[in-house]
Amino acid sequence: MRTAVLSDVHANLQALNAVLTDVFSVGVDCIISLGDLVGYGPQPAEVLELAYAHIGHFVLGNHDAVIANRMDPALFNAAAREMVEWTARQLDRKAAAFLAKQPFVLTGSTFRCSHGSPASPPRFAYVIDPAEAQAAWEAAPEQFLFVGHSHVAGLFVRGHSGTPHWLEPQDFAAEAHKRYIVNVGSVGQPRDGDVRASYCLFDDDLGQVLFRQVPFDLEAYRAAVAKAAPPLRSAYFLTVADTGRPRPLREVLDFHPPAHEAVRDQQVTVAHVGRALRSARRWRLGAAALLVLLVTVVACACYLYRHGRPQGLELTAVNAGPLATPACGEGCLKAPERAGPVTREERLQDWTVRLTDASRQSAAVGEDTKGEAPLRVFRLSSTAALPMELLARPIRAAAGMRFQAQATCRAARPIQGYAELCLVLRDRAGIEKPLLHCPLDSLSCERWRSYRRSLAPEGLPQEGDLRWVLRGEFSGELLVREPELERTR
Repeated sequence: MRTAVLSDVHANLQALNAVLTDVFSVGVDCIISLGDLVGYGPQPAEVLELAYAHIGHFVLGNHDAVIANRMDPALFNAAAREMVEWTARQLDRKAAAFLAKQPFVLTGSTFRCSHGSPASPPRFAYVIDPAEAQAAWEAAPEQFLFVGHSHVAGLFVRGHSGTPHWLEPQDFAAEAHKRYIVNVGSVGQPRDGDVRASYCLFDDDLGQVLFRQVPFDLEAYRAAVAKAAPPLRSAYFLTVADTGRPRPLREVLDFHPPAHEAVRDQQVTVAHVGRALRSARRWRLGAAALLVLLVTVVACACYLYRHGRPQGLELTAVNAGPLATPACGEGCLKAPERAGPVTREERLQDWTVRLTDASRQSAAVGEDTKGEAPLRVFRLSSTAALPMELLARPIRAAAGMRFQAQATCRAARPIQGYAELCLVLRDRAGIEKPLLHCPLDSLSCERWRSYRRSLAPEGLPQEGDLRWVLRGEFSGELLVREPELERTR
């Protein structure tokens, strides 16, 4: 099973949107949150709503525990405590009840998830030095321990020597005689000097962990803070973005774990991923019979309402198999050959369009006739800030090859949200890795703007299938013309 493991969203809607967009693009079987969905950020209600819709499993974080009345806010420093109290006023009883139901620990066949140290989950102790890592391993038998809480991505490894070693974020495949504590970092409040949102992909069949860092719209986050006017307006990652000067981790920690005696009698609630999935399957089978009649009625109603109208849909590429490597200078993307709405019946050759909600999103191909020659233009529309992707068919490329991705874009209607141009490489194991990101900022309704980004001088790190991708989560209407993936060496 392939799982996305994320933590410490902290009411940062822009960061969560960006991470979910990335998760949807690589494909996973489930998503796990390691806690602290709220706190610090300006949009706790919106984040909880989005998380509830897309995340399958949760564990309780210390900020969540205060909202759920399961922890004393006095354990936080003054600034964090004031933000927690402000957050509680933004949420209703349903939110508090939802958080109160979440377990301290989530387990799987080879892994265990908790917000802080698994040595005593209700204490929410940090795991940031070797002694804390050793205590965590002594308390839990699983090979993989996933934690958050410190907002710093990385891992502790222990092998035959028994000595814990801290490593910076790096992809790895597990060795049988080693154990791992993986801190997945923070989605919404990174503290490691990297202002991007961080999370991990975990494949328990392959024993493989991949770290992902995803850029998000910092200015949109600032605007959300200004609009919500929480008591704490600043954020550590914004300071790093503005000054480039990270501070020592111990200086920015906001929480003081209680003594063991204070939580000794508190029950440690544990959920199991496998049992939860089996329970969900049984529920779905039981409910299916009851829903047959309702589904039939709804389907008939939808047909009568939509008959004869083109529909926006999730689309798949017509031919996405391995291709020969293009010759130097030869383009590998074909412009669409017709205009009109993109539907399941009217697909695009060599392209894929992925929509989250076809009732609020659509894709079409039109023409720009203002230049010397007509140009085909993709028109991506959305009435809500939901994930959307435009993908070219993949091409086979060898290690060391260099490529340049580019596109010319304009906003037909003002864009609210986030969009970027990417190059994504799928390796032989089927793992997709973004190689570059080019944010589509400063989009204008009056003029076209060209976006261009090249791979590093050393080129592709390995052989694989390379594809041009435009992804984002926005409302408005985006026009894209001249999408190109050019080999430069």
